[in-house]
Amino acid sequence: MGKLRFFRGGMGKFKLAGSSNMTAAILLVLVLAVVITLISNRHYLRWDLTSTGEHSLSEKTIQVLKTIKQPVKIKAFVQEALEGTDPVKRLLAAYAYAAPNITYEMIDPERNPGMTTRYKITSLNTMILEGYKRSQTVKIPDEENLTNGLIRLIKSKTEKVFWITGHGERTFEGGEPESLSALQESLANQNCEFQDLNLMQKDIPHDAALVVVAAPEKRFFPEEVESLRKHLNKGGSLLIFLEPFADGGLKDFLKDYGIITTGDIVVDKMSRVMGGDYLIPMVANYGVHEITKNFRLASFFPLARSVEVAPERKEGITLTNLAFTSTESWAETDRAALDQGKVAFDERDRRGPISLAVIAELEPPIEKAGEKKEGGKEDPHRITGKGKMVVFGDIHFATNRYISVSGNNDFITNTLNYLVGREDLITIKKKPKPIDTLMLSREQGLVLFGIPVVIVPLFVLLLGILVWYRRRSR
Repeated sequence: MGKLRFFRGGMGKFKLAGSSNMTAAILLVLVLAVVITLISNRHYLRWDLTSTGEHSLSEKTIQVLKTIKQPVKIKAFVQEALEGTDPVKRLLAAYAYAAPNITYEMIDPERNPGMTTRYKITSLNTMILEGYKRSQTVKIPDEENLTNGLIRLIKSKTEKVFWITGHGERTFEGGEPESLSALQESLANQNCEFQDLNLMQKDIPHDAALVVVAAPEKRFFPEEVESLRKHLNKGGSLLIFLEPFADGGLKDFLKDYGIITTGDIVVDKMSRVMGGDYLIPMVANYGVHEITKNFRLASFFPLARSVEVAPERKEGITLTNLAFTSTESWAETDRAALDQGKVAFDERDRRGPISLAVIAELEPPIEKAGEKKEGGKEDPHRITGKGKMVVFGDIHFATNRYISVSGNNDFITNTLNYLVGREDLITIKKKPKPIDTLMLSREQGLVLFGIPVVIVPLFVLLLGILVWYRRRSR
């Protein structure tokens, strides 16, 4: 009996030791789980396994996030019960992952009425960006608007864009198809302020970030041309749109900077092949420049004229062709034949590719004593700053009617941002969401139907009968 009691005591010790080991193992697992959770909260990895990179931020957004050097807090006012909450949370998580200085908070307006009132929230899916001692409001929770909001938050300076008037130019106001209000609205979201300017009344202000000449119908006076020249030579930026057979009296002015404009209109048979019109040249070939860097979208220029670099180069001026038509195009110079609808290539025309846009970038020479002024007056033709001028042979591609066609919006936005000195903040291209269809043959359809609907249930039924039979036989 004593041995039996000793044996039972040993079993008790064995059970106690086993219980202690189990408790230690459970505690170890819990500690590891807590440690892993803490590490994953601070250091976690994300993978986008979609074929189109749907959940990845664009390269331009990444460039913007790299410029954020101070903490930025994003408050997203979304209702938890709605389906739109998850996409917003995934988007903000992607921003926070790419930029350590960004943090975000999801706020339900119904559960937090006080905070909703404080931030004057009037609609759902509104985001408040706080940082750099100021705030910005974003009312459309997508990548484009959120990144533009960050741009406005980082760059508090408002860039002034002056729109030349008085010569029949296109306007940046109104909802007409031929106006450029859609472009103006897009740039206004990036801290650009637009103002009208009549050069017959006053000169270009010194704080002008950009001056736009939008397809003048009447000629500029010599004094107005000199005002443009003075602005450009001092380091200002010019954006000029021209139309076929009309240059607004700026032909000689542009020639002084190495840009040639000829009275013509571009005809492109390739556009006809793509379902367009002969007078809507398609551009898929771009020059090598920061504006067109990694640009792979086609652009369409309705009723365009040639704008090309002069054969002889000007000292202190760098010229680059930005956009070329196809080899099937030509510059038509016979306006009478065009009016009659009879257009054909002849020896007077120039075969494509034809340049439709040129940028001239000025580099001031090294100043020498006594060279700046002659007779006590400043020489307006002397280059004293790093001016930039882009000339397009078309205005229609940037109007409300055509700006959303293919790459038109990205091209003109890239150009404008470069001219106002935002080379690293060009555009943000939204990723398309393709619809993938599954096409099955008749045999594949039968297999897809037979396995889950027939074979699997039949197998479960047979297995159940087998188990029932074996239990009954016992």
